[in-house]
Amino acid sequence: MITLLKNSVANLKSHKLRLVIAFIWIIIGITSVVFVSSIGNAMSNVFKESFQTVNPRTSIIKFIPKDPFMDSETEELLQAFSKSDVPMLESIKGVEKIEATNEKPAYSNNYLNGVYYTQVSFYDKSFSSFISIAEDSHYKVIKGRAIDETDKGKKVIVLSSNVSKEVFGKNDPLGKAVTINGLTYEVVGVSDENLVYDPVEKGFKKRGIFTAEQPFSAVPKLAYNYLTGENIENKTVNQVKVTAKEGVSVSSVSDKVVAKLKTLHPGLPGDYDVEDQSSLQKSTEGMTDVIDKFVRIITVAAMIIGGVGIMNIMYVSVMERNKEIGIRRALGAKPNTILFQFLVESVFITSCGGILGIIVGYAVTIYSKNIMPFKPIPSVNSFVYAFLSIVLTGIIFGLVPAYKASKVDPIKVIYK
Repeated sequence: MITLLKNSVANLKSHKLRLVIAFIWIIIGITSVVFVSSIGNAMSNVFKESFQTVNPRTSIIKFIPKDPFMDSETEELLQAFSKSDVPMLESIKGVEKIEATNEKPAYSNNYLNGVYYTQVSFYDKSFSSFISIAEDSHYKVIKGRAIDETDKGKKVIVLSSNVSKEVFGKNDPLGKAVTINGLTYEVVGVSDENLVYDPVEKGFKKRGIFTAEQPFSAVPKLAYNYLTGENIENKTVNQVKVTAKEGVSVSSVSDKVVAKLKTLHPGLPGDYDVEDQSSLQKSTEGMTDVIDKFVRIITVAAMIIGGVGIMNIMYVSVMERNKEIGIRRALGAKPNTILFQFLVESVFITSCGGILGIIVGYAVTIYSKNIMPFKPIPSVNSFVYAFLSIVLTGIIFGLVPAYKASKVDPIKVIYK
């Protein structure tokens, strides 16, 4: 075995360029495996941390209004839940605990130079916009209508023309529903982004290079307060958290709670929505399985790429050393000995290249921590997995050239 290794090293020293090319193939493959595995570990860790506090025996019940454009005042006054519901809901068979809570609206404290700034979305199209209170602002409507007193409390919006163009393109935005911070607003008009109001001349003028005021979209005051979260200091109950007893189906208990809520609060314009926390946990497990499968696919692809390179290089080596093989065969070397020699050489190349690939892959992973939104997590398991994979690749893809070498006819190659 030691003799075979020495022969392999001596042969590789005489073909340094070929060795470098082989190492490049392997290093690229192993680096890809290590890096993608580290990314997969990080993503799996993010999913697990996000849901590690989730109790699979719980569900959250919310009320979804039938009208997505329901005004803010009416939505806040909807009595879909109350604290007095808790004792009656806890008496339902299978319920361990009921928690009545007040979930704040989905808002963000995004202010730029004192002006509220956020994303306006229509399906997969989004664009950032300043949001202003319509009653306190001046804007020139070029399509649709302006916001007036009849819109008090309604979730309506006049889009700036730049936002309309980016989100809707050439399509008519009027009557469409845009999403801002998880809330739905109806587009009733479009304002001209190129015009600004001059308080001195009391009129509109073209926007200049040094104009401080940015284009904005306008919403009614109450809708603005609801959007920015300035009116969330209320103590009303807007959802309940249901915890089922051990061994009891969460979905069946949640259905019973919903049925009870409908009898306690009949005739509401909408329906109760159940978020089953156990399904979230299953989704997380499903996502981690998908990530693991993706890492395996990348590994197989990288190994095939590296393996093809190794096989080509070994084929060339066999062709160049035909006479050497023939002489060894003539001196009594058995076919299995020749086959084993070339297999050892193939595995030796892939093992050395694999170690270099792991080092490069680890370095790339560490460097990427500074430029990625989450930190890749390299693991010893991924290193071992990558190394064993490349060794196996050396055996599989080196087997064909090694077999060909073992079948060389000594008479033909010596007297050729």
